[in-house]
Amino acid sequence: MKNNAKNLLPATLLLAMTTAVAQQPASVAEQVIVTGTYHPLAAGQVSSSVSVLDQETIGQLNKTNLADLLESVPGVLIERQGGPGGLAVASIRGAETNYTLVMLDGVAMNDPGNSRGGAFDLGSINVESIDRIEIVRGPQSAIYGADALGGVINIITLRPSAGHQQTLSVSAGSDDYQRTGLSALGKAGAIDYVLQARVRDSGEPVKGSAAEDSEINLRLGWQPADAHRLSASFRYFDGERTSYPEQSGGPEFALSPLLDRTEFTDKSTALGWQYQVAERWKSQVQATLYQRDETFASPGIAPYFAIPPNGADTDFERQQVSWINTLGQPGKLWGNVGVEQRREEGDSSGYLDVGMLMPTDFALDRRTDSVFADINSQITDQLLLQASLRNDETDDFGNQTSSRLGLKYQLTEPLALRANWGNGYKLPSFFALGHPLVGNEDLKPEQVDSWDIGIDWALTNQLSTGVNYFANDFRDPIDFDSELFTNVNREQVETSGVEWQLQWQSEDDRVHLRGNATYTDIDVKDSVSVLTGRPQWQAGLALAWQISDHWRSSLDYQRVGEQFATSQHTGTATLHELDAYQRVNASLFWSISDALVMDFAVENLFDAEATTAVGFPAAGLSARVGLRWTVQ
Repeated sequence: MKNNAKNLLPATLLLAMTTAVAQQPASVAEQVIVTGTYHPLAAGQVSSSVSVLDQETIGQLNKTNLADLLESVPGVLIERQGGPGGLAVASIRGAETNYTLVMLDGVAMNDPGNSRGGAFDLGSINVESIDRIEIVRGPQSAIYGADALGGVINIITLRPSAGHQQTLSVSAGSDDYQRTGLSALGKAGAIDYVLQARVRDSGEPVKGSAAEDSEINLRLGWQPADAHRLSASFRYFDGERTSYPEQSGGPEFALSPLLDRTEFTDKSTALGWQYQVAERWKSQVQATLYQRDETFASPGIAPYFAIPPNGADTDFERQQVSWINTLGQPGKLWGNVGVEQRREEGDSSGYLDVGMLMPTDFALDRRTDSVFADINSQITDQLLLQASLRNDETDDFGNQTSSRLGLKYQLTEPLALRANWGNGYKLPSFFALGHPLVGNEDLKPEQVDSWDIGIDWALTNQLSTGVNYFANDFRDPIDFDSELFTNVNREQVETSGVEWQLQWQSEDDRVHLRGNATYTDIDVKDSVSVLTGRPQWQAGLALAWQISDHWRSSLDYQRVGEQFATSQHTGTATLHELDAYQRVNASLFWSISDALVMDFAVENLFDAEATTAVGFPAAGLSARVGLRWTVQ
């Protein structure tokens, strides 16, 4: 299979050239990127492979959850377990889901105490609070340290503009779906603010799979002088969900109706100070705090004993302080140097019911001290070079050094070539190290070497395309060994593939078309095992049409190829191949007035059957209606 990916590369590059279009239209090229860099940069000054979902695109897609939004991004594969009560996690370029660093306004959200090694549940994000999403593919440890082996998903919440704006939104739909949100944002003089509150009941579109949650999000900014800006933010998110136990066979095959039940809270706080010390020296200090508390109870998988009833109360806290100095002239020759300290603490009070309660308690903490530097040079109008180096001194694991090199060359005015190489690492999770039954204190950090090459071609402002080829070499991946009944470092895993995307808009800007496709080949060296939850092929199209001044519509199509999954509903772990599936969703928007907009949405328009995990069907045909009232 690996040779197939290599043979596909030249053909795909040729396809991108012969379509004679570009990755991004000129208007998109002016965007500012804040992810994968220490200092905000224009998109044209970033060599990394980056995709952006802006507020307009998010509104056109009209999704109720973050996982559905990310499916439209090349290189991002979503692993789901049924409906809203099951986990939904993201893999970038075929990497493990806990290799994806998820950030909210720059605050890392991954919890190394959970049983998935730190993978982030995408259901814990309010889509309506998002201003834009930046996805950087490839290892980013040279910027962020541990956890970003596959890439980074940075969710950026709404930003205020001049004046004041208040918005009330409500929606309701099939299977008892309900959501209500209220936001107020604005800017007056040196002060700006954002306040958001939202409650959501996702209903039960899949038997046994339900979720309810609420959120409060507050951001404040103050610029007392031109050279200074202070910022503060606080987010509180709490939720509860139910689902059939993972690998239990779900609603179709599980022999017991008992469900997993989870209650959790996420709290994050950030304080920042930016100081323009001199014309070519900008200093930034940021302190963040992330806390997650979770109570989990599972009936296990009946009537067998491979996974008996179990539960845990877990608490995790991450404190992070960084000081970054940007020197030089951004856009020509500039660099960043700084230091960072990270402290993490986690504890779990759990049990395993094997006829008697067996405790599974553990508690761990660690500290990481970091120094980092990068240099960026626009050597000529055509050639951009970027290099980053970071050293992390970690408790028990010594020094970890990460590096990254990037190049962008403007071959012609519409055609650009990008190339990147980088390495990264991930420390073993608290769960993998400390769990008294399956933990292994001798685990080594996971490592990756990666490279990619891409072509962006911008022929007109209307039509654009781009293609990337990537290859990753993961070493010492951590996995559970059922024979040894402990976590171990496994053999080498290689992933490679091709990502393609296209954008087109009509001359009058009334019609927008976006397309994407991803091919991922995964090779587990010296083993016949396969990795689950990652389809080899995935593709999609999204069309938005401004029908008239008062009516607009959108239509999106997603196809997900075959993928492997494991299940223990028969009493032993068995491997299954899930069929490919496709979904079509449609939305209609009616601008009743400048202040009032109504939307109508239908998901899975043709009621296509699909299985996202063994015995876990995807939601069928559903509909909802929403109303948004904005006052300025």
